[in-house]
Parts: sequence; structure tokens; C-alpha cells
Amino acid sequence: MSGKNKVLVGEITSAHGIRGMVKVYPSTDTPERLAEIERIYLGEESSLREIESSSVQKSMVLLKIEGIDDRNASERLRGVKLYIPIEDRKPLEEGQYFIEDLLELPVFTTDGKHIGEVSDIMTQHVNDILVVRKDDKEHLIPFVRAFIKKVEEDRIVVDPIEGMLS
Repeated sequence: MSGKNKVLVGEITSAHGIRGMVKVYPSTDTPERLAEIERIYLGEESSLREIESSSVQKSMVLLKIEGIDDRNASERLRGVKLYIPIEDRKPLEEGQYFIEDLLELPVFTTDGKHIGEVSDIMTQHVNDILVVRKDDKEHLIPFVRAFIKKVEEDRIVVDPIEGMLS
């Protein structure tokens, strides 16, 4: 299965208990969303596995994955990334975006100047920050309405303050 057809949702950090449960660090800011999924790809596996049970514990998610039935099996999964099929993504509210949909989008100023492509997104407690690269220059742009004027399917339009792009 192609990487474009699946979405990273978390990474297994450790085993939990003796019956094959794993503890997962979610790639979402809402761990409850990860606890609601019903099927998952383990790493680069091409077949989906069923989620037999799940729960949220603080900022982590506990999962019981089909075929992982004891602590030894779950210990071997430490560091494995978990993916869902892209069609299983939950719809977002207005003004929310999936990180993978923003990566590599070209970024332009309101006057049409191309300043680069989104190469990364730094997730922060207050607001996310777009990392925009062009050649050897990198710009950090807070992902807030004051600077982000439009997010379209094929571009992001920003209105930077003086000095932001220096």
C-alpha cells in the first residue's frame, strides 16, 4: 500500500500488561480519536489488523491489536509506527487541517511572492508553526489567522509582518 493511502496516527512506545496490549503515543492532539479507530496498519504491513479494544490513559492510548496476544509479542513492537487507511480519517471542523495535507504545499505572500514550501510543522502548545523552506532559507510562520490568510488545496497564502521573512 502506498504511503499516500495511509495516515500516521501514532507510534508504539511499550508493552502494557501481559496480554499483548501496547501503549501508543498518538500523532494527534486528541488521543480519544485514536482510541476510536477500528483497524490499523502495523508499520509497513500491507494488511489491516483489527483493534480488539482501546482506552485513553492520560495522553497515551492503550490498544489491543489482533494477533498480538502476549507481552513478548507486544515488546517486539516498540517503535513501530501505526497507520490508518486515509478513508478512515475523521472529518475535521472548519479551519482544521491534517498535517500531511499541508506538507509540501507552496506558500505565497498576499502580494503573490513565492516564499517556499511547507517542509515541516512544529506542533506547540499554544499554536503550530509552519516551517517554510526555499533553497537554503527557512522561515517560521505561526499558524494563526493573523498571518495565515488562506489555506487552499494547492497553496497557502500568508501575510507576514515586517522582518518575518528576513
